[in-house]
Amino acid sequence: MNGPSTPVLPLEAIGEEFRSGTKAYRKPGPIEGVTVHRLPRFVDDRGFFQEVYRAKADHPGSEALADFFRDVPVAQVNFTVVDAENHVKGLHYHLRQQDVWFCPHPSKAKFVLLDVRKDSPTYLRTQVLVAGDGQDILVRIPEGVAHGYRPLTNPCALVYIVTRTFDVGDPDEYRIPWDHPLVKDLWEVPNG
Repeated sequence: MNGPSTPVLPLEAIGEEFRSGTKAYRKPGPIEGVTVHRLPRFVDDRGFFQEVYRAKADHPGSEALADFFRDVPVAQVNFTVVDAENHVKGLHYHLRQQDVWFCPHPSKAKFVLLDVRKDSPTYLRTQVLVAGDGQDILVRIPEGVAHGYRPLTNPCALVYIVTRTFDVGDPDEYRIPWDHPLVKDLWEVPNG
């Protein structure tokens, strides 16, 4: 049994100034080599507990986090806070270093990634991730993937692990303008 038929309104019945394409909900796939790991949060009436790094799996349930860090030689752990309004950090990439980013609660940030490796199957693909404020994820960013972030809270904290210690004499940090045509529209917070 079919329900009552729904009337169909032709697009021509809409004023020309309001006609547009339908909203796109499909997002491009992830960038090759970028790994995202969702962190469990253990909540009780006192607050919550969360592991953000594990060197080895030594009890049931700890395997996924240890696996995520299996090939990540932790050389340095950094903590930064941005407290400026409407600020973008980045975009930069490394040739000899990977990053693992974590935006701790209650901070929230938009991570923007751009694959600049010309031989990558995802060359020039962008990826946007919203992290923090309950979206508890670790994001592993490989060499050759440009990365930056826009704080969505003020202040906004970021903890990041790098696989190479920072050397001011050999920084391994290559800049791309934050408003490069491939990413300039990705920083905005969408409306609608």
